[in-house]
Amino acid sequence: MVDESNGSVRSPRRKAWPWVIAVAAVLVVVAVIVYFALTSGASGGGKPASSPSASASASAPVDGADPSAQPTPDPSATPGTMPELAPVAPDEPAESDDGLVAEITAMKAVEGEAVQAGEIAGPSVQFTLKLTNDTDSPVDLGLIAVNAYIGEGRTPAIGLVKPGAAPFEGTLKAGGTAEGVYVYNIPQNQRGDVTLTLDYRAGEPAFVFRGDVG
Repeated sequence: MVDESNGSVRSPRRKAWPWVIAVAAVLVVVAVIVYFALTSGASGGGKPASSPSASASASAPVDGADPSAQPTPDPSATPGTMPELAPVAPDEPAESDDGLVAEITAMKAVEGEAVQAGEIAGPSVQFTLKLTNDTDSPVDLGLIAVNAYIGEGRTPAIGLVKPGAAPFEGTLKAGGTAEGVYVYNIPQNQRGDVTLTLDYRAGEPAFVFRGDVG
C-alpha cells in the first residue's frame, strides 16, 4: 500500500486474534482430556470391588451342615471328660449298668519296643483285659478304646504294639468272654498311680481301673 501523503510504501496490518482463539481452543480440549483421564482413573481404583467368592464362602455351610445345629451334651458327662464308672482297683472286676463285666487278669512288666511312629521304647506294662458279656445283646469289640494314664493329673501313657499287644476285635456274643492285650510305656518309678480306662460304646460310661500296677 502507498501512503498518498508522503509516497512511502506501508505494509498491511495483520490481525492476530484468530490465532489466539485457536490456541485457546486447543488448551481447552487438552484440559478436558486430562480431566476425564484423571477422574476415570480415580473411580476405577478408588473403591475395590467386592469379592463374590469371599462372601459366598462366609455364608455357605460346609459339607451341607446345618449352621444352627448344636451337639447335644451328654448329661452324665462332666465338663471336658467322657462319662466314667466309679474306679476300681486293678485286681477287682468292674461291671456296667447293662451287665458287661471287665477285669484285668494279668499285668506284666516288659521292655517295650518302638516299631511305629510316635512309640517310645523302654520299660512298659503289658495288661491283659477280659470282658464277659452278661447282657442279652452282642457287643461290637471293634468299638473298644483302651487308654492308660499316669498320676493324679492323668498324663497319657504311650501305647505300644510290641511286645504282644492284641487289641479286642470281632463281636462278643451274649454270654461269651473275650480277651485283649495292651502295652503301655510306663516308667518303673511311676507305676504306683496308674489309671486304665476301657470305653466300649459311645454314650456309655467307661470302665476305670486305678491303682498300683508295678
